[in-house]
Amino acid sequence: MRNKNVVILALFYACIFMSTGSFSSYIGVYFTEAGIGNTEIGILTSIGAVLGIVAQPMWGLAGDRSKTKNRILMLCTLLSALTVWLVPWAGTAFIPGLLAMAVFSVFQLAINPLSDAITLELSTRGVVRFSSIRTFGSVGYAFISIAAGWLFARHIDTIFLVTSVIMMACFFLSLGIPPVEGHQSGGSKKVRLTEIFKSKQLVVLYIYTLVLSTTMGFLWAFQAIYSKEQGISMEVIGIGLAVGSFSQFPFMIFFQKFYNRFGIRRILLFSGIIHTLRWCLYAFALTPFTYILSWVLHGGTYILFYMCLAEYVNKHVVKELRATGQMLNSMIQLSVGKIIGGMFGGLYVARFGFHSAFLLLAAIGLASTVGFYIVSRIFQVFSETKKSPLEGSPLESAN
Repeated sequence: MRNKNVVILALFYACIFMSTGSFSSYIGVYFTEAGIGNTEIGILTSIGAVLGIVAQPMWGLAGDRSKTKNRILMLCTLLSALTVWLVPWAGTAFIPGLLAMAVFSVFQLAINPLSDAITLELSTRGVVRFSSIRTFGSVGYAFISIAAGWLFARHIDTIFLVTSVIMMACFFLSLGIPPVEGHQSGGSKKVRLTEIFKSKQLVVLYIYTLVLSTTMGFLWAFQAIYSKEQGISMEVIGIGLAVGSFSQFPFMIFFQKFYNRFGIRRILLFSGIIHTLRWCLYAFALTPFTYILSWVLHGGTYILFYMCLAEYVNKHVVKELRATGQMLNSMIQLSVGKIIGGMFGGLYVARFGFHSAFLLLAAIGLASTVGFYIVSRIFQVFSETKKSPLEGSPLESAN
C-alpha cells in the first residue's frame, strides 16, 4: 500500500510541475507572438497573483475546514484543466484575456500549496517522504521544459492542449491520494488566521522572502521574452529551464543535512547571494552559455525558500492552520512576488528597458541579503534553529 501511495504522489507532483512548466514559463511568449505589448503581458501574467492575495488564504481555510483537504484539491485540478481553454477563446482582446487568466489562475494557484499541506501531513505519518516526492515535481518540470521548448518553438498555440491534458491527469491521480482531514472541520475549534503572525521568526522570513520573490516574479514573467530578444533560441530556453529544475535536486535530497550543518539563517543568506549573482549575469553578459549558467544557479534560489518555509509552517504552525500556512507561503513567494515583479516590472521595462531592470534586481538582491543578515544578527532570530529543529520532521520521515 505504501508503494502505491508513493507512486501516485510522485506522478501527481510530476504532473503538477509539468503543467506549470508548460504554461507559466511560455505563456509570455504566446502573448508576445499574439502581438500583445510588454506592459499588458505584465498585467496578464500577474492577475492571478493579484487574486491570489485574497483567494489563497480562502482556499487554505477551505482546506482546513473541509472534511478532507483532498476534496478541495480535486476541485481545483479539474477546474484548472477546463478553464485554461478560456485564454485562447478570449483571443487578443485585453479585457477578455484578463478575465480568462483570472478565472484559470483562481483554481490553479491553490494546487501546489494544497498538495504540500497534504503531502507534508502524510509524510508526518510515515506514508511518504516529502523531499523525495517533491523531487519528482522537479523531474516532471525538467522533462516538460525540454519537450515544451521544442514543441512550442514550432506550435506555440498547443500550450493550452498540453496544459489541459496534464492537469486532467492531475485530477485523476488526486482521486488516489490518501485522505487528509481538515483539522477545523465539523465541531473542531476555529483558529484565526492572525495566530500565524505571532511568530517573530516567521514574520522575518516572510519579509525577506517577499523581497527576493519580487525579483523571481520578474524573471518568470519576462526571462523568455528578454532572452529571445538577446538571440537565445527557444530550444536553449527549454534546456535552461530543465537545467534549472535539475539544479534543485541536491538541495531537495540533502536539505536535512544542509539544514543541520548550516542552519536556516546561513542557507537563506547563501540563497540571497545566489539571487544577486543571477541578476548580474542577466544584466551584464547574457549569452547562451551564461543563460544556462544562470539556470545552474537556480537551485540555490526559489527551492531553498520553498523548503524552509514549507517545513517551518508544518513544524511550528498549529495544525488547524497548516493548509492556510502553506497557502500563505505560496502567496508570498508567488502571488505578491508576481504582482510586484511582473506587473510593475512590465511598467518599468516599458520605460527603462530590460538591462536597467536586471541591474535593479541585482541591487535589490544585495540590499535584502545584507538587511536580513543585520536583522538576524541584531535580534538573534533563528539562533535556536541550529539545534536541529527538523529532527523527526516530515522532510526526513518515512525512511
